Amino acid sequence: MLTQLNKLFTTTLGIKTEIWLIIMIAVVALAFLVSLICGLVSGEFKKVNSLMKSVIRKPSDAVKAMKQMPAPIKNQYKRARMTNVKPGDLITEQDCVTTPYSRSLVSKIWIVTFVATVICAGIAFFVAPLAVKAEMAKAAGNAAEGGDGAVAAAAELSNAVYLLPLTVLLIGGLLTMIGAIVGKVALGGAVKTYSLFITALDAETLKTAGMHEEQPQQQAAYAAAEPVAEPYREQPVYAQQEAVYAQSQPVYEDRSEPQNEFGATAQPVYDEPPVVAVEPQESDEEIRRRAREEALAQARAAQAQAQAQAQAQAAAQAQAAQAQAARPATPTSADDVIARIEQIDRDGAPRETMREVATLLQKERAKPENKTPEQQKRLNEALSKLLKAMAKK
Repeated sequence: MLTQLNKLFTTTLGIKTEIWLIIMIAVVALAFLVSLICGLVSGEFKKVNSLMKSVIRKPSDAVKAMKQMPAPIKNQYKRARMTNVKPGDLITEQDCVTTPYSRSLVSKIWIVTFVATVICAGIAFFVAPLAVKAEMAKAAGNAAEGGDGAVAAAAELSNAVYLLPLTVLLIGGLLTMIGAIVGKVALGGAVKTYSLFITALDAETLKTAGMHEEQPQQQAAYAAAEPVAEPYREQPVYAQQEAVYAQSQPVYEDRSEPQNEFGATAQPVYDEPPVVAVEPQESDEEIRRRAREEALAQARAAQAQAQAQAQAQAAAQAQAAQAQAARPATPTSADDVIARIEQIDRDGAPRETMREVATLLQKERAKPENKTPEQQKRLNEALSKLLKAMAKK
């Protein structure tokens, strides 16, 4: 069997050392190019990086892009929106960069190239002596015929046993170094992209939350400033006219027919009707016009009063906010929040209460006095308990 293998490499195949060198270098280069192209074009790392760049370009489509993220990142974003927490506090660099990079082919370009180099160099180390031996035998036959050039070529082939694997190692080592550099550059670019991505995502989340909070306040202010017009009521014009008409009728005295001293019936003497001065009456159109003017005046006065009340209320709220901001925070506020979370973990609470406590916890985490490692550890443990309690709901 060994004789047949020797014959296969020396006589049957008859591949020269130069051809073996080209084959080995081509295999190493092919392994490098395939891993490079597949790593940069496809994979989870490429998908996450592209989605982060899309959020940076157009933050308004953040929700749509986050729905296409892998499950861990998507779940963290959903949890942040439910608890009114900034996404940057839950979506970490490890989720978006480190973990996808470690699973991608980009981080393994140098490994693939290095393995291919070692394998090809090993093959060249064993194949080179056989190829050199076959070529030297052929050169010896040519030299027997009197060719001096064949003898010189056979002398040069004696070094090919060492040059073939050495050349493969040098070229493979260079490609391995290039693969490692490409992986580090891709990782550094992903880290920078994550920084811009999380900044844009937090800004868009705060903007959306602010719009949702301002909408009820704007509706309430609009309702307070809206003038309420009184319904139009017609004046009792006809009743007044009837009263005036009754006064203008003549009044006759009820006189009997008295007899005079001679027994004759006295002629009735009628008094002249009194003359009543009737004031000129206004027309219905003028009365309605006056009523409309009075209603408009009342509406304007009500609107001005409502605006004044709204301004006074806004000024009072601003003063209260300033007073609250100027009021020093109690040092035990973090402990109170942690105590409330522990109570929620034991006894449970409504979802709205959990959201309020999550907002308070976020404010406590942002305070400078709570930036110590021990305090951050306590706050993180409290956040974990709160998230577990919300998940049970």
